[in-house]
Amino acid sequence: METGKSVARTRIDSEHPLPPSTPPGKELRFHLLGPVHVRVDGAVRDIGSPQAQAFLAVLLLQPGRTATLAELVHGIWGDEPPDTAVAAVRTHAWKWRRFLETSGVGRDALLSRGDGYRLTLTGPLTDVEEVEGLSASAAEARTRGHLEEADTLLKVALGRWYGEPLNRVPGDFAARQRARLTELSTVLSEERCDIRLALGRASFAVPDLMVLAAAHPLRQRAHRLLMQALHDTGRQHEALAVFDRIRRGLAEEHGIDPEPELVRMHQRILAGEGLAEAPSRGTTAEAAPWPPRAQPGWPVPHQLPHPVENFVGNEQAFSSVVEALLPPRRTGPAIVAVTGVPGSGKSSLAVRAAHQVQPAFPGGVLHADLTDEGERTAPSAVLRGFLVSLGLPRAALPEGLSDLSALFRSMTDGCRLLIVLDDAHDAAQVRPLLPGSPRCAVLVTGTRLFPGLPATRRVRLGPVSVEESLEILASVMGQERVCEERAAASELARMCEGLPLAVHAVGDWLAIRPELSLETLVRRIHDEPGHLLSHCETVRTCFEKNVRQLDPELARAWTRLSWSPGCLTAASASRALGVPHAHAEVLLERLADASMLERRAHRGYVFSAMLRQFAHLEHPLPVTAPLPPLVA
Repeated sequence: METGKSVARTRIDSEHPLPPSTPPGKELRFHLLGPVHVRVDGAVRDIGSPQAQAFLAVLLLQPGRTATLAELVHGIWGDEPPDTAVAAVRTHAWKWRRFLETSGVGRDALLSRGDGYRLTLTGPLTDVEEVEGLSASAAEARTRGHLEEADTLLKVALGRWYGEPLNRVPGDFAARQRARLTELSTVLSEERCDIRLALGRASFAVPDLMVLAAAHPLRQRAHRLLMQALHDTGRQHEALAVFDRIRRGLAEEHGIDPEPELVRMHQRILAGEGLAEAPSRGTTAEAAPWPPRAQPGWPVPHQLPHPVENFVGNEQAFSSVVEALLPPRRTGPAIVAVTGVPGSGKSSLAVRAAHQVQPAFPGGVLHADLTDEGERTAPSAVLRGFLVSLGLPRAALPEGLSDLSALFRSMTDGCRLLIVLDDAHDAAQVRPLLPGSPRCAVLVTGTRLFPGLPATRRVRLGPVSVEESLEILASVMGQERVCEERAAASELARMCEGLPLAVHAVGDWLAIRPELSLETLVRRIHDEPGHLLSHCETVRTCFEKNVRQLDPELARAWTRLSWSPGCLTAASASRALGVPHAHAEVLLERLADASMLERRAHRGYVFSAMLRQFAHLEHPLPVTAPLPPLVA
């Protein structure tokens, strides 16, 4: 039910207005098989915000049907709509009516029916309707035995895709339609390849079928057609290898056997039956690569960020990482894990090491940040980005994580590829991103220790020395200034606790304040311990990101323990948190594994001064409510 309050609070599309008025009598064409846009008399026009596109998609993809208010709200926002959802839907309807009217169609093209809306426009308005019509015509042509006509119709239909359907359109409805339209593209591709085989053009079908099989490692029809195409072009050994791959995949992933048609195709190949297009006498069939590599002209990925120019410290760790990435022989990929407390320079060291070894990886370098604003990045999203970077079209990518991971392993098999995974949460996030080829190498960074990760080498970063900290300060704010106030600079370096990120941040802050003496800053920090962090935004951001990686119980425990002075033991933590001794011991271990506490041999655990100050700045009062029991 609408209220005046919800209307008053609504701010819709102020930053994404709909197109300006257009002359009447223009032809409208809505394109949904990629980034959504509309053509007015052939000219492309913007159609507003993602929510406006979601509203339109619900109506366009249900032609002739009334979409209720509830369907529109759920289609745009899912199960958690904002308070202003109803008013927003009404505003979208008003804007689209204005757009249709100024386009010469008339406002009555969008009618109110009950509490919902219905489009009354007739004819194919969208590329989706055109594709559905072409596919139906192709099916009829094939039924009549007109294979050439069916092949042409399917070629035109598949050419209508120009990216991921409904790209970046939010909501449950768009997600369902995106999956449906992606599946439709796959089915039509399989159907066209089947027709080309029937036309005796197996050699032309092989490349498309390789892409389909690589994109869908467990899709049995695509693999059956690929086996037939390879068989019909005289490449029986490759066809048999395709069967072996999908048979193993089905058994490992789902514990099932291949379908009967796939088994029969395997038996036909073993029997040497039915070669439809064998190579001509005196020629040799050239084996196409499996799985498909980058499209012709596709650039080799080199995704590393720019390295830190004034990298100082941890030289032994740096050498160890470089050495581990380049062993002479190995049976599996090199997996190097670099860990350390927040701000210890893990990412900088990893990027510098990756640049150092990059020439040894002609297949390229992939880079991904596995934490976004403190939130865990889904492995499936990372894999999609990697596969597109390696040359696969986004519309051909499978949906499930296991399929994406299997396809990534296939695409990287035999490649000399380096993969840098920065700021990982845990081994479960990393494992789907690991290649299988021993020619690849993986460099993982994070604050956690990654138990369960099959690392070939683990490198723990410690603090840089005072002298190294002074080098960093000199590189940022000038050697002369550091030399003039060396005692104050040394004290400032000790206050930064050997964290390169903190030293850089302080140096940057001082570099733009040449009139401020280092001694004055040191005195202010002594008088007010939080003064240092208040001027180090990058350090606060880093700390906050790591706190957000903790689960709620662990984050509360960390905050409350920051108010306990001195060295922490299971006994003192039990008293501070109001939990049993064993529970407190588990919490301390988990915080240490996350690098939010430091272990002291035989003496318990301690907070770093900067992390303690950060906790006090963000949570000035301790929380006294008891923690819930730890869930195993």
